[in-house]
Amino acid sequence: MSYQLFEGKDHASIYQKYRFAPPAEVKNYILQYLHKKKKPPHVLAVDLGCGTGQNSRLLAPHFQEVVAIDVSESQLEEARAVQGYPNITYSSVDLLTASSAAHWFDQPRFQAEANRVLKPQGCVALVDFTFANMRLHYQDCGERLTQIFKEVGASGYFAKNSNLRGGGCCKDS
Repeated sequence: MSYQLFEGKDHASIYQKYRFAPPAEVKNYILQYLHKKKKPPHVLAVDLGCGTGQNSRLLAPHFQEVVAIDVSESQLEEARAVQGYPNITYSSVDLLTASSAAHWFDQPRFQAEANRVLKPQGCVALVDFTFANMRLHYQDCGERLTQIFKEVGASGYFAKNSNLRGGGCCKDS
């Protein structure tokens, strides 16, 4: 179940104007993690809950294609209005990201869909500002996913920047 709080054109316009993009350091950390798990080329990334596309545009130079998805057509209209990113469009994927939206996801359904669309050695990277006690649930590996999520978040960029939380995991095969 998704929550549709950012539907109106006025709200989407304000969101586009004032919402800050994730820091470049976060993008670099995610890409370094992906490079360790799966060597380039990186063909396709999916940005879930993309809003007006800030995170999508950060990823665009590093992938042949970025699929940006959001439930709000108003948010997507704002994202489409930004010129200069012809590889952001609408497949199994190398990287599945969500920035500032993952806490709204129905976690069991998200994990099932991530498992379905990821290529072998594909990665999931979740970035947010409210992940303090998040737990992941999927089939019988929820505890393992939560452990990986906390381990990655506790050991890297997010540990040094306490106002951010994040983590990732990769599909084995």
